[in-house]
Amino acid sequence: MKRTISLALMLSMAANMLTPLPLSAAASGVKKQSGGVDLFALKDTDQEGAITMEEAVEIAMKDNSTIQIAAKNAEIYAQQVRQYWSSVYPQITASGSYTRALRAQEIITSMGSFKMSLDNAASASVEGSLVLWKGGAVKAGIKAAQYASQSGYLQLEETRNNIKDLVTTLCFGIILSHALIQVQRENLNIAKDHLKEITSKYKQGLASDLDVLNQKVKVSNSEPPLIEAENSYELGLLTLRRVLNKDPQDPLSLTWQLKDILKVEIPSLEELYQMAKENRPELVISDLNVQIADENIKIAKADHYGSIAAFANVSYSGTSDHIMIPVESDNSSWGSNVGLRVSIPLFEGFRVDSLVKQRKLAYDQAVLQARDTERDIRIEVKRCWLNLNEAKNRIMATKGTIAEARKNLERTNIRYRNGLASRLDLDDSALLLHDAELQYVQAVHDAFTALSNLNYAVGKEVAKI
Repeated sequence: MKRTISLALMLSMAANMLTPLPLSAAASGVKKQSGGVDLFALKDTDQEGAITMEEAVEIAMKDNSTIQIAAKNAEIYAQQVRQYWSSVYPQITASGSYTRALRAQEIITSMGSFKMSLDNAASASVEGSLVLWKGGAVKAGIKAAQYASQSGYLQLEETRNNIKDLVTTLCFGIILSHALIQVQRENLNIAKDHLKEITSKYKQGLASDLDVLNQKVKVSNSEPPLIEAENSYELGLLTLRRVLNKDPQDPLSLTWQLKDILKVEIPSLEELYQMAKENRPELVISDLNVQIADENIKIAKADHYGSIAAFANVSYSGTSDHIMIPVESDNSSWGSNVGLRVSIPLFEGFRVDSLVKQRKLAYDQAVLQARDTERDIRIEVKRCWLNLNEAKNRIMATKGTIAEARKNLERTNIRYRNGLASRLDLDDSALLLHDAELQYVQAVHDAFTALSNLNYAVGKEVAKI
């Protein structure tokens, strides 16, 4: 009897081993590749409106509205320089007036009434003036405007760097969402194949109905993450359209080919600090702000000293009973003057003293902000450097785990078919693969994003993405 039972069990196991495994790599969606690089592979490269990451950056540099606004601001600062230079050039003004008497005024005497004025009167004048000295305010104003103009163009460069970093970060977010779609779809396919296997065992009386119900719940629970990943992918493309100044309905898709991030060479931390000091526009802008604040102090102090200006004018006045007023008659006259105007403020209620103190405080603020900017940039450089190294270490720790997790799942499938593993073992093996893939794609995304952020932090491309 025992021999018969043993023989039956052996035949059953042999039959199970000879039966094609629905949970094999070919049938279950478990990938044969040894690593996780294939999770980032783009299968459809002929999509409508397809662009590369480099092309996306180029489009943003040309069409992004934030960059266009920053360019207009730079032009405004440039025009302010011309505005301050106008104080150096002569100022010429012309004025004139014409009066028609509707009823001429009369004077009444014992001898009768007499008109006091003619019916028509006109006057005109032209005056030119030139500021000779204003306590250094003109020179300081021109310098401050020039510094502001330089700052405007540097702010434009900073905006370009910001948009480039934003576009690159968005693109890597889209790539991450695409990889997560592959991970969640594979997890759903594995769950469905496990349901088929458990249902088959249930029909054979080798599994309970609770096992079937439990696996159905797992299948249902595997669908929302896939839907969420697909939606995140579309939302990423939608946000990219916004940055590229495109309509939401414009065709747009992203193509890519990722290099091995582990082979990218990064300069030392001290070299990165020096690069940032030489290339970050914010550092130059903060220094310019200090110089502008210093010139503003000089402008405020100039109000203590007054001003000297030269002037010259020519004037004409004439009257007539006719509309045509003669320029040469007894009723017309010409005059001209030249001279100097000197203005010296004696007392203004401490207005100037208060203004000078305000400008000095603003200078102190600019100095402190410049120091904070330099320190913050150094912190940003080191933070990006640390994040990059940490992400690369996570890649190294997880890149081989996916292959091992897939082998573990395949072998657990075989053991489960042969009754040597439980349903919990099967679930655990599927969960291990899913977790390994999630950790790997997140690590790759974080590494590329950290490299992009590092390029921005130092103000130049330390390594091509």
